[in-house]
Amino acid sequence: MKVAFFAKSHKRSNITTHIVRGLEALGHEVLWINRHKLKRFMGKSIARWWIRKRIESFSPALILIFTRDMELPMLRELSQKYKTAQFYDDCNVPLRDEVVEYGQAVGHFFITARGQVSSYEERGVKPISYVTGGCDSIDHHRVEPQEAFKSEVAFIGSPGPKGSKGQKDRVELMKRLAAEFDLKVYGRGWQEHGIEVARESVYPEQYRIICASSKVMIGLDSQDDVDLYFSNRTWITMGCGGLLATRYIPKLEEILEFGKQVYWWKDFDECLDVTRKAVNDAEKSKQMRDEAFAYAHKEYSYTRMVERMLAAIEEKGA
Repeated sequence: MKVAFFAKSHKRSNITTHIVRGLEALGHEVLWINRHKLKRFMGKSIARWWIRKRIESFSPALILIFTRDMELPMLRELSQKYKTAQFYDDCNVPLRDEVVEYGQAVGHFFITARGQVSSYEERGVKPISYVTGGCDSIDHHRVEPQEAFKSEVAFIGSPGPKGSKGQKDRVELMKRLAAEFDLKVYGRGWQEHGIEVARESVYPEQYRIICASSKVMIGLDSQDDVDLYFSNRTWITMGCGGLLATRYIPKLEEILEFGKQVYWWKDFDECLDVTRKAVNDAEKSKQMRDEAFAYAHKEYSYTRMVERMLAAIEEKGA
């Protein structure tokens, strides 16, 4: 099947590359269009003309858009001629009107927050399906630990939006973890909170080394009250062989098993408790790492994610 994929490159996470690899692994031919790059080189008008001509000559069976990487007027236009689908991996509370407009215009809307499906449907977004993210066998795999990255505990991410509850939670938790464990924090913006940063930018190459060199990785998503919405770092950490202790979100047990693939916690005291277990029980930690790695790559690779998306389109239409 021919698939036209509209997306930027996202070099830090490589997520759009992972989606393309997933499509190609299933035998599909992919035309990747980066409208932002085209606009810079050609200008808006010529880029729009070129995109229309390229789509017409390629004649895709499906046009897949990553987040909002196609202009809304063009999406409305192309949805009249082709099957279209959109993958949106953020969780906005409340819903953003501009995102809803895309969902109303596209043939099939995919979100990574199952608890928001009904909210989008109430705004006229149909068909809509829930899908998780995934891991990639090329970027997410096991490596040997490196001395420079070794720590008992590691966290990758920013403190969060200034003044938000999420920022307050992250800063407080990092300080509590640092008081008891050898902690390394990776990301921008921590210095103003008095937290030392091991490295500001983390790309796939460093991510897998951090997972290998840390006894436990901490997960702390900005939202903890939306059914089955969690960061894709869950699958990436597992896919890199890391041991994850993440904040619980509703219905997480439908996908993951506590003490088998991951630890989860509901408050900071629980976080410290499971972190102690992960740090001090090497045999149990190794068992969990092995189980999580196998499970993530078998059931939640990007190939499996794309496979589920195409099955939903087959069932519900686009």
